[in-house]
Amino acid sequence: MLTLVTTNPAKYTPFARDLERLRIVLERPPRPIVELQSLSFSEALGEKARAAAAMFGRPVLVDDAGLVLEAYGRFPGPLTSTVLGSLGVSGLRRLLEGVSNRAAMECHLGCWVNGALRSWTGTVPGYIDFERPVRHDRMPLSDLFVPDTTVENGLLLHRARALAQLEADAFELHLEATPIAQGCKLPAPGRTNYECPFCAELDNDGLSIFASMMGSRLASRIVYEDEDFVVMPPLGEFMEGGLLVLTRQHVLSLAHLRPEAYARLERLLVAIREAVRSRWGVAPLVFEHGPAPEWSKGVCCVDHAHLNIFPAAVGVHAHLAERMHLPLKELSELTRLQRAEFGYLFVQENDGSRRVYDAQNVPTQLVRRIITNQLGIPERWHWRDYVGKDELAATYHALKGQIRV
Repeated sequence: MLTLVTTNPAKYTPFARDLERLRIVLERPPRPIVELQSLSFSEALGEKARAAAAMFGRPVLVDDAGLVLEAYGRFPGPLTSTVLGSLGVSGLRRLLEGVSNRAAMECHLGCWVNGALRSWTGTVPGYIDFERPVRHDRMPLSDLFVPDTTVENGLLLHRARALAQLEADAFELHLEATPIAQGCKLPAPGRTNYECPFCAELDNDGLSIFASMMGSRLASRIVYEDEDFVVMPPLGEFMEGGLLVLTRQHVLSLAHLRPEAYARLERLLVAIREAVRSRWGVAPLVFEHGPAPEWSKGVCCVDHAHLNIFPAAVGVHAHLAERMHLPLKELSELTRLQRAEFGYLFVQENDGSRRVYDAQNVPTQLVRRIITNQLGIPERWHWRDYVGKDELAATYHALKGQIRV
């Protein structure tokens, strides 16, 4: 979880759902944070973020908000509270007499990560309206500032816009800023895990789930193999053309591949894409549920790295877009997800675009559910309920010897 340090958590009450989705918790500082008195939001925010990181012993989010008067450049900016507290309504009226009453409210969020400030800004233009009833000379700024926008909660829009900008980087920020639990180690790759059904099948011990279900029909379902990867149709073949690409060694996820193996996997996926499209006329979907490391919550159906591939012309992103996500270009970028506390979902769409999604509290076989629902066969989402023996055998016979890397 990321921590947003604030002395006034109530100002984020309207954004509780957004904070929960981004897994950001609010926390008061244990003692006052000394703030830099500057007209530059960047300078003030950077110093505050650095001081807060030192106080908490890890990167944390901080915020700074204020008023910017068009007639006076960046003034008062970070000094809004101090300046307006001294001026009052009457002083502010004198300050703007004869000049523009245009202004903007700004909210800046910042985090000190790896020795540098990362920041996100929300700005709402508007104006100062002195025609409003004045209750007293210390009228709150929210009563004086009128945003140009007419949306609900327009006075909070600067904070909403800052959070929206942060959301685009939230996944990456979690990867950079979340500390790793002390004493925890990533699982080391091994030749065999005898509790793993894939390892049992690759060792050809005759005791695998596949052997018990399909042994009388197929001695093997492998359609391609090399020193790093094995390709075969899955149990739970809800449509012809479905494939698994799994690692020959037992590793937790594809984020843990040897660096040199990613280039081979890229070539293999191109070959599979062409073979599947040639046979079924659809560039396939590719996805992986990468489980969280052993010190965190989150599980995958089998913790042996494998990609799922199906020639289904459906879209997945629209069903996952509410989750934090990050675009990927190269599979090798998955290495950044090795220590993701929440695990990940990797999806390559039909058009080849790639994204990874936050996998916190992902229901079992979520992507299979999404695909089968769109195909009109929702009853086939779970492999135990629909093994797909005929589809498996048909896929094996159609692709055996057809994948050429």
